Amino acid sequence: MDTQKVVFMNKELGLRLVGLLRIPEGFDLSKNYPAIVITGPMLSVKEQAQSVYAERLTKAGYVTLVFDGAFFGESEGMPRGQELPDVKESDIEGAVDYLCTLPYVDQSRIGGLGICGSGSYMSVAGVKEPRLKAITAIVPAISNIATSPMMGFFKPEEEVKAAKEAYDKGEGDLMYLNFMPRAFDEGAAYYYSGRGTHPRWSNQVVAWSQLELIKYNVTEIMKDMQKPYCVISGENAWSRPSSTEIFEAVPGENKEMHVIPEASHFDMYDLAPFVSEAFDYILPFFEKNL
Repeated sequence: MDTQKVVFMNKELGLRLVGLLRIPEGFDLSKNYPAIVITGPMLSVKEQAQSVYAERLTKAGYVTLVFDGAFFGESEGMPRGQELPDVKESDIEGAVDYLCTLPYVDQSRIGGLGICGSGSYMSVAGVKEPRLKAITAIVPAISNIATSPMMGFFKPEEEVKAAKEAYDKGEGDLMYLNFMPRAFDEGAAYYYSGRGTHPRWSNQVVAWSQLELIKYNVTEIMKDMQKPYCVISGENAWSRPSSTEIFEAVPGENKEMHVIPEASHFDMYDLAPFVSEAFDYILPFFEKNL
Protein backbone atom coordinates (compact mmCIF):
# COMPACT_ATOMS: atom_id res chain seq x y z
CA MET A 1 0.00 0.00 0.00
CA ASP A 2 1.34 3.41 -1.01
CA THR A 3 0.23 6.36 1.14
CA GLN A 4 0.73 9.88 -0.22
CA LYS A 5 0.05 13.23 1.43
CA VAL A 6 -1.98 15.35 -1.01
CA VAL A 7 -3.46 18.83 -1.13
CA PHE A 8 -6.72 19.79 -2.83
CA MET A 9 -9.22 22.63 -2.69
CA ASN A 10 -12.53 23.28 -1.08
CA LYS A 11 -13.46 25.47 -4.02
CA GLU A 12 -16.52 26.94 -2.34
CA LEU A 13 -14.39 28.42 0.47
CA GLY A 14 -11.11 28.75 -1.43
CA LEU A 15 -9.31 26.73 1.23
CA ARG A 16 -6.59 24.10 0.83
CA LEU A 17 -7.34 20.75 2.43
CA VAL A 18 -4.68 18.18 3.32
CA GLY A 19 -5.40 14.50 2.78
CA LEU A 20 -3.89 11.04 2.69
CA LEU A 21 -4.33 9.18 -0.58
CA ARG A 22 -3.85 5.42 -0.36
CA ILE A 23 -3.10 3.33 -3.45
CA PRO A 24 -3.60 -0.45 -3.50
CA GLU A 25 -0.62 -2.78 -3.51
CA GLY A 26 0.32 -3.95 -6.99
CA PHE A 27 -0.97 -0.70 -8.51
CA ASP A 28 -1.22 -0.84 -12.31
CA LEU A 29 -1.29 2.55 -14.01
CA SER A 30 -3.09 1.05 -17.01
CA LYS A 31 -6.12 0.11 -14.89
CA ASN A 32 -9.03 2.18 -13.65
CA TYR A 33 -9.78 1.78 -9.95
CA PRO A 34 -12.87 2.38 -7.85
CA ALA A 35 -12.33 5.00 -5.16
CA ILE A 36 -13.87 5.80 -1.79
CA VAL A 37 -13.84 9.05 0.21
CA ILE A 38 -13.76 8.28 3.95
CA THR A 39 -14.65 10.88 6.56
CA GLY A 40 -14.46 10.58 10.33
CA PRO A 41 -16.18 11.65 13.54
CA MET A 42 -16.94 15.26 14.41
CA LEU A 43 -13.77 17.25 15.20
CA SER A 44 -11.58 14.36 14.03
CA VAL A 45 -8.38 14.49 11.99
CA LYS A 46 -7.45 12.25 9.11
CA GLU A 47 -5.17 9.95 11.10
CA GLN A 48 -7.95 8.76 13.42
CA ALA A 49 -10.85 6.33 12.84
CA GLN A 50 -11.22 7.19 9.16
CA SER A 51 -7.73 5.87 8.44
CA VAL A 52 -8.60 2.53 10.10
CA TYR A 53 -11.34 2.08 7.51
CA ALA A 54 -9.30 3.53 4.65
CA GLU A 55 -6.46 1.08 5.17
CA ARG A 56 -8.82 -1.89 5.07
CA LEU A 57 -10.58 -0.60 1.96
CA THR A 58 -7.27 0.01 0.22
CA LYS A 59 -6.15 -3.54 1.02
CA ALA A 60 -9.36 -4.66 -0.67
CA GLY A 61 -8.37 -2.87 -3.88
CA TYR A 62 -9.87 0.62 -3.57
CA VAL A 63 -8.12 3.95 -3.95
CA THR A 64 -9.04 5.80 -0.76
CA LEU A 65 -8.88 9.39 0.38
CA VAL A 66 -9.11 10.71 3.94
CA PHE A 67 -8.55 14.37 4.78
CA ASP A 68 -8.65 17.06 7.43
CA GLY A 69 -11.75 19.16 6.99
CA ALA A 70 -11.59 22.92 6.68
CA PHE A 71 -10.70 24.51 10.06
CA PHE A 72 -9.14 21.26 11.35
CA GLY A 73 -5.79 19.46 11.39
CA GLU A 74 -3.39 20.46 8.63
CA SER A 75 -6.06 22.06 6.45
CA GLU A 76 -6.66 25.79 6.10
CA GLY A 77 -9.43 27.86 7.65
CA MET A 78 -9.80 30.33 10.50
CA PRO A 79 -10.86 30.39 13.22
CA ARG A 80 -9.94 26.82 13.99
CA GLY A 81 -12.42 24.26 15.24
CA GLN A 82 -15.62 25.19 13.39
CA GLU A 83 -17.90 22.15 12.96
CA LEU A 84 -20.32 23.34 10.26
CA PRO A 85 -22.48 20.87 8.28
CA ASP A 86 -22.50 22.88 5.04
CA VAL A 87 -18.71 23.14 5.15
CA LYS A 88 -18.36 19.40 5.79
CA GLU A 89 -20.44 18.70 2.71
CA SER A 90 -18.40 21.12 0.57
CA ASP A 91 -15.21 19.44 1.86
CA ILE A 92 -16.55 16.11 0.57
CA GLU A 93 -17.34 17.73 -2.79
CA GLY A 94 -13.73 18.96 -2.93
CA ALA A 95 -12.47 15.45 -2.21
CA VAL A 96 -14.55 14.08 -5.08
CA ASP A 97 -13.25 16.88 -7.32
CA TYR A 98 -9.71 15.76 -6.51
CA LEU A 99 -10.36 12.06 -7.13
CA CYS A 100 -11.83 12.96 -10.52
CA THR A 101 -8.49 14.52 -11.54
CA LEU A 102 -6.68 11.19 -11.08
CA PRO A 103 -6.47 9.36 -14.41
CA TYR A 104 -6.55 5.93 -12.76
CA VAL A 105 -9.78 6.59 -10.82
CA ASP A 106 -12.96 5.39 -12.50
CA GLN A 107 -15.26 8.40 -12.11
CA SER A 108 -18.32 6.17 -12.41
CA ARG A 109 -17.22 4.17 -9.35
CA ILE A 110 -16.68 6.66 -6.53
CA GLY A 111 -18.27 5.92 -3.17
CA GLY A 112 -18.37 7.45 0.27
CA LEU A 113 -18.04 6.13 3.82
CA GLY A 114 -18.57 8.28 6.89
CA ILE A 115 -18.22 7.55 10.61
CA CYS A 116 -20.24 9.03 13.50
CA GLY A 117 -21.04 12.69 12.76
CA SER A 118 -19.75 12.39 9.22
CA GLY A 119 -21.76 9.22 8.81
CA SER A 120 -24.55 11.78 8.67
CA TYR A 121 -22.60 14.36 6.64
CA MET A 122 -21.63 11.68 4.10
CA SER A 123 -25.22 10.47 3.92
CA VAL A 124 -26.36 13.98 3.01
CA ALA A 125 -23.52 14.28 0.50
CA GLY A 126 -24.90 11.11 -1.08
CA VAL A 127 -28.16 12.95 -1.68
CA LYS A 128 -26.55 16.13 -3.01
CA GLU A 129 -23.35 15.01 -4.83
CA PRO A 130 -24.20 13.10 -8.04
CA ARG A 131 -20.69 11.71 -8.49
CA LEU A 132 -20.99 9.64 -5.29
CA LYS A 133 -22.57 6.37 -6.38
CA ALA A 134 -22.97 4.44 -3.10
CA ILE A 135 -22.79 5.43 0.57
CA THR A 136 -21.97 3.56 3.77
CA ALA A 137 -22.61 5.22 7.15
CA ILE A 138 -20.93 3.79 10.26
CA VAL A 139 -22.81 4.63 13.49
CA PRO A 140 -24.25 7.84 11.96
CA ALA A 141 -24.96 10.00 14.99
CA ILE A 142 -26.88 13.01 13.67
CA SER A 143 -30.52 12.66 12.71
CA ASN A 144 -32.08 15.73 14.30
CA ILE A 145 -29.61 17.29 16.73
CA ALA A 146 -32.40 19.27 18.40
CA THR A 147 -33.65 15.99 19.88
CA SER A 148 -30.30 14.25 20.40
CA PRO A 149 -27.93 13.71 23.36
CA MET A 150 -25.53 16.19 21.70
CA MET A 151 -27.67 19.01 23.05
CA GLY A 152 -25.88 18.37 26.35
CA PHE A 153 -22.70 19.85 24.84
CA PHE A 154 -24.42 23.11 23.84
CA LYS A 155 -24.54 26.44 25.67
CA PRO A 156 -27.60 28.72 25.88
CA GLU A 157 -28.29 30.05 22.38
CA GLU A 158 -28.46 33.73 23.32
CA GLU A 159 -25.13 33.46 25.15
CA VAL A 160 -23.50 31.98 22.05
CA LYS A 161 -25.02 34.58 19.72
CA ALA A 162 -23.81 37.39 21.97
CA ALA A 163 -20.30 35.93 22.08
CA LYS A 164 -20.19 35.59 18.29
CA GLU A 165 -21.38 39.16 17.82
CA ALA A 166 -18.70 40.44 20.18
CA TYR A 167 -16.00 38.39 18.44
CA ASP A 168 -17.09 39.60 15.00
CA LYS A 169 -16.76 43.18 16.26
CA GLY A 170 -13.30 42.46 17.64
CA GLU A 171 -14.53 42.98 21.19
CA GLY A 172 -14.34 39.46 22.61
CA ASP A 173 -12.57 36.12 22.54
CA LEU A 174 -13.79 32.96 20.91
CA MET A 175 -16.21 30.88 22.94
CA TYR A 176 -15.75 27.11 22.79
CA LEU A 177 -17.84 24.03 23.47
CA ASN A 178 -16.27 21.04 25.17
CA PHE A 179 -17.46 18.29 22.82
CA MET A 180 -15.66 15.31 24.32
CA PRO A 181 -15.17 15.79 28.06
CA ARG A 182 -13.13 13.23 29.97
CA ALA A 183 -16.24 12.51 32.02
CA PHE A 184 -17.73 10.91 28.90
CA ASP A 185 -16.12 7.58 29.75
CA GLU A 186 -16.64 5.74 26.47
CA GLY A 187 -15.42 8.64 24.36
CA ALA A 188 -12.48 9.25 26.69
CA ALA A 189 -11.42 5.61 26.33
CA TYR A 190 -10.85 6.35 22.64
CA TYR A 191 -9.73 9.97 22.42
CA TYR A 192 -7.56 10.13 25.55
CA SER A 193 -5.70 6.88 24.97
CA GLY A 194 -3.34 5.40 22.42
CA ARG A 195 -6.35 4.22 20.43
CA GLY A 196 -7.39 7.61 19.16
CA THR A 197 -5.32 10.45 20.55
CA HIS A 198 -3.46 12.66 18.08
CA PRO A 199 -1.48 15.90 18.61
CA ARG A 200 -3.64 17.77 16.09
CA TRP A 201 -6.93 16.68 17.66
CA SER A 202 -8.79 18.89 20.13
CA ASN A 203 -12.12 18.45 21.87
CA GLN A 204 -12.82 22.18 21.61
CA VAL A 205 -15.24 23.39 18.96
CA VAL A 206 -16.11 27.01 18.25
CA ALA A 207 -19.40 27.59 20.05
CA TRP A 208 -21.22 29.22 17.16
CA SER A 209 -21.08 25.86 15.37
CA GLN A 210 -24.11 24.89 17.45
CA LEU A 211 -26.21 27.55 15.71
CA GLU A 212 -25.85 25.61 12.45
CA LEU A 213 -25.83 22.12 13.91
CA ILE A 214 -29.14 22.60 15.69
CA LYS A 215 -30.83 23.34 12.35
CA TYR A 216 -29.36 20.24 10.68
CA ASN A 217 -32.19 17.77 10.18
CA VAL A 218 -30.64 14.81 8.39
CA THR A 219 -33.81 12.74 8.57
CA GLU A 220 -35.68 15.19 6.35
CA ILE A 221 -32.86 15.37 3.81
CA MET A 222 -32.57 11.58 3.57
CA LYS A 223 -36.13 11.33 2.28
CA ASP A 224 -34.59 12.27 -1.10
CA MET A 225 -31.89 9.57 -1.05
CA GLN A 226 -31.99 7.49 -4.25
CA LYS A 227 -28.62 5.69 -4.18
CA PRO A 228 -27.49 2.38 -2.68
CA TYR A 229 -27.18 3.00 1.03
CA CYS A 230 -25.75 0.94 3.88
CA VAL A 231 -25.94 1.75 7.60
CA ILE A 232 -23.92 -0.11 10.21
CA SER A 233 -24.59 0.40 13.90
CA GLY A 234 -23.68 -1.35 17.13
CA GLU A 235 -26.07 -3.22 19.34
CA ASN A 236 -25.14 -1.03 22.31
CA ALA A 237 -24.31 2.19 20.43
CA TRP A 238 -25.72 5.36 21.98
CA SER A 239 -26.18 6.56 18.39
CA ARG A 240 -28.30 3.58 17.35
CA PRO A 241 -31.65 5.44 17.60
CA SER A 242 -30.34 8.20 15.29
CA SER A 243 -28.86 5.65 12.89
CA THR A 244 -32.17 3.81 12.72
CA GLU A 245 -34.11 7.02 12.19
CA ILE A 246 -31.85 8.02 9.29
CA PHE A 247 -32.10 4.57 7.72
CA GLU A 248 -35.88 4.44 7.99
CA ALA A 249 -36.19 7.86 6.34
CA VAL A 250 -34.57 6.58 3.13
CA PRO A 251 -37.26 5.53 0.63
CA GLY A 252 -37.28 2.37 -1.45
CA GLU A 253 -35.53 -0.94 -0.95
CA ASN A 254 -32.02 -0.19 -2.22
CA LYS A 255 -30.74 0.06 1.32
CA GLU A 256 -29.49 -2.20 4.09
CA MET A 257 -28.84 -1.85 7.81
CA HIS A 258 -26.71 -4.14 9.96
CA VAL A 259 -26.28 -4.11 13.73
CA ILE A 260 -23.02 -5.52 15.08
CA PRO A 261 -23.70 -7.66 18.18
CA GLU A 262 -22.35 -6.33 21.50
CA ALA A 263 -20.65 -3.33 19.87
CA SER A 264 -20.89 0.14 21.36
CA HIS A 265 -20.57 3.37 19.38
CA PHE A 266 -16.83 3.87 19.89
CA ASP A 267 -16.08 0.16 19.46
CA MET A 268 -16.97 0.71 15.80
CA TYR A 269 -14.12 3.21 15.37
CA ASP A 270 -11.25 0.77 15.64
CA LEU A 271 -11.76 -2.31 17.81
CA ALA A 272 -11.67 -6.00 16.97
CA PRO A 273 -13.76 -7.94 16.27
CA PHE A 274 -16.34 -5.25 15.61
CA VAL A 275 -14.68 -3.44 12.69
CA SER A 276 -13.90 -6.77 11.00
CA GLU A 277 -17.54 -7.79 11.36
CA ALA A 278 -18.57 -4.50 9.79
CA PHE A 279 -16.38 -5.26 6.79
CA ASP A 280 -18.32 -8.48 6.27
CA TYR A 281 -21.05 -6.10 5.05
CA ILE A 282 -19.03 -3.14 3.75
CA LEU A 283 -17.01 -5.03 1.17
CA PRO A 284 -19.94 -6.89 -0.46
CA PHE A 285 -21.93 -3.65 -0.50
CA PHE A 286 -19.25 -1.68 -2.36
CA GLU A 287 -18.37 -4.63 -4.60
CA LYS A 288 -22.00 -4.80 -5.71
CA ASN A 289 -22.54 -1.06 -6.13
CA LEU A 290 -19.22 0.39 -7.38
